[in-house]
Amino acid sequence: MVRLRQVGKASVLSGLRSCTRSLQGWLTLLGLSVGLWYLPAWVSGLVNRGPQSTDGFTLAACFVGLSGYLLWKQHKRLTSLEASEEDRLLGHVLILCGVGLFPLCRFAIWPQALLWGLILAGIACSHWGLKFFAEQKMLAMSVFLTLYPQPAVTARLLWEAVTPYQFLERLMAQAGALSLSGLGWQASAADSFVTFPEGAVDVYWGCNGFDMALTMAVAGLFMGLFLKQSWLRILGFIAIGIVASLIFNVPRVMLLAVASVYWGHGWFQFWHGPWGGQLFSGVLFTVYYYLVMWLANRWSQASSSVT
Repeated sequence: MVRLRQVGKASVLSGLRSCTRSLQGWLTLLGLSVGLWYLPAWVSGLVNRGPQSTDGFTLAACFVGLSGYLLWKQHKRLTSLEASEEDRLLGHVLILCGVGLFPLCRFAIWPQALLWGLILAGIACSHWGLKFFAEQKMLAMSVFLTLYPQPAVTARLLWEAVTPYQFLERLMAQAGALSLSGLGWQASAADSFVTFPEGAVDVYWGCNGFDMALTMAVAGLFMGLFLKQSWLRILGFIAIGIVASLIFNVPRVMLLAVASVYWGHGWFQFWHGPWGGQLFSGVLFTVYYYLVMWLANRWSQASSSVT
């Protein structure tokens, strides 16, 4: 054990010495030191905001794990990339800008996340060149999604920027009201409200199915990578997960609407709380898992029959 510690310490010292022999190494170490400075704020943001979203911790862990996996998988390819002088200069400028502005932007997490992303982009550009971002889109995107401690919040901001106001909320209200009408309930939809003669329920953001769709998309990505599928099939897994989560969210909206108007506050809180939510999530994950495994087996058999 002592011998292993000595070898590990010697390797670290050797790596530090090699880094400090060039401007590139010094700037890389300077940029990474800012990452260590940002780390406590990132962890604090994850801990403080995570309980507000049942998927916050899961998504953050998934994207961090995915980034590490892709970086390990592509390390041989990355060592073969070499930045041009222009790309290296651009990377150095990005690193210095991020490092210089970071102490002035400690008032909130989001500017720190942006500057940390700028520094990482500069490090990648100075080491591997701009072609890194063209060749490693998935790796770059997964790292980008780890910058802010709540990936679901980042995804929500992007979604709301490109879709009409309350698009999913209104869609879920319409689907829920239509399904309830088909079952004999006097239900209708107005904007994001499911309306009964005795009352109405507003479909808020947390009940529109977006968070679960995002979680299922990440689950599809990981299952595709684990099953060693092609990227086209992985995209199929992701699409199936998103569609399945939105479909499963409709009966949840129906149940919550009926419980709120007719069954009382206690039943609504049960189905709206973690226990009721986990029941729906458990059924969804189970159905999705068996569907993905069935598809993977079918594709494997089809490939075997062709060969």
